[in-house]
Amino acid sequence: MQKNIVITGGTSGIGFCCAKYLLEKGYHVIITGRDQQNLDRALAGLGNQAKGILSDTSQLKEIEKLVNIIKSKYPSIDGLFINAGIFKAASFEKTEEDIFDETMNINFKGAFFTIQKFLPILNNPASIVLNTSIVVFKAFADTAVYTASKAALESIAKVLNIELASKGIRVNIVSPGVTKSPIQKKSGMTDAAIENLLEHFSENSPIGRIVLPEDIAPVVEFLLSNNSKVLRNEKIIIDGGTTL
Repeated sequence: MQKNIVITGGTSGIGFCCAKYLLEKGYHVIITGRDQQNLDRALAGLGNQAKGILSDTSQLKEIEKLVNIIKSKYPSIDGLFINAGIFKAASFEKTEEDIFDETMNINFKGAFFTIQKFLPILNNPASIVLNTSIVVFKAFADTAVYTASKAALESIAKVLNIELASKGIRVNIVSPGVTKSPIQKKSGMTDAAIENLLEHFSENSPIGRIVLPEDIAPVVEFLLSNNSKVLRNEKIIIDGGTTL
């Protein structure tokens, strides 16, 4: 039976590549995005095989609307990939309230309430996969709020696995290293800074290159599939060995 999977923030980078990979594996995929143009472009790039819904994960009313739309079209959801997120580079001293609020609202608050609102339509069993980052355990300058938001998201996984066990819902984590994706450009980093970052991690990686979104997609699929039914609160680090 074809599984229904929702990917938040599926218009580019990791989310888009995961959507493409899941479609190739026979899943039914629903992606979300905050911008209609980007959403349309992503759907076209997926051969119009996925469904797309405009939704801002930082807004509780939009999360509720998203769930209602999906509920009206599908009997239940088998998997939820909590992928929507932003990164705004800023030192601790120069982090302003708007950056703090936007980052926490999308990366943590939005993720928290997306999971909560989806519970009534998640199947038994169902899989939730959280996309966090190696910043949770390896310090990087200019990532204070981003790090806090991802650490907060990881911190609730254990609680969810206990509270949702009776519903047959499991929660696991993918923790990517520095990955070549649009998130760097959107962060406000200069092209030169992005190039230096990617070059540094390519040169210092045991795999001899930077991690790509395509490297992450098969791991996410494994965690969403029946092959991971016994896993709870596992964190798979996908960094090419750069944090060894």
